[in-house]
Amino acid sequence: HCVFARSLSNGDSYLDCGHACTRHNVHLRDQTGADNLVLADMGCRNTVFSAQAQSGAHSLSDWRSAGANSFRIELVDESDEDIQTIVQGYIDVLNGELKPNMLWEELEDVRDSNGRTGGVSFGSLRNGVERRAGEIL
Repeated sequence: HCVFARSLSNGDSYLDCGHACTRHNVHLRDQTGADNLVLADMGCRNTVFSAQAQSGAHSLSDWRSAGANSFRIELVDESDEDIQTIVQGYIDVLNGELKPNMLWEELEDVRDSNGRTGGVSFGSLRNGVERRAGEIL
């Protein structure tokens, strides 16, 4: 099932959808009012990206101490200006020039393609007790 084909065309699959995913941006608004971006990949699989970014900024020094030397930043629909701020912020944290909580504050203000801030969270990096508590609501 393709959100793009069902919502933005008369087609049912990549064969007859007109590839609306290459011409339109789709966000699903959740019960909290957050706009979650939907992207289709080359195999016409849809991925919903949480409006709230995840960050491991507070764990970078621990990971480095454990031997991690390479890190990846995943970006979805951030502006060029925000990308520069994000990348430089992580570099500064890794170099000890910026405290993780200062980068966290910068990440809170990053806007999506709709111009809305989604905030930032630990996401799946929360500890096990916090994850279990959040699932039992």
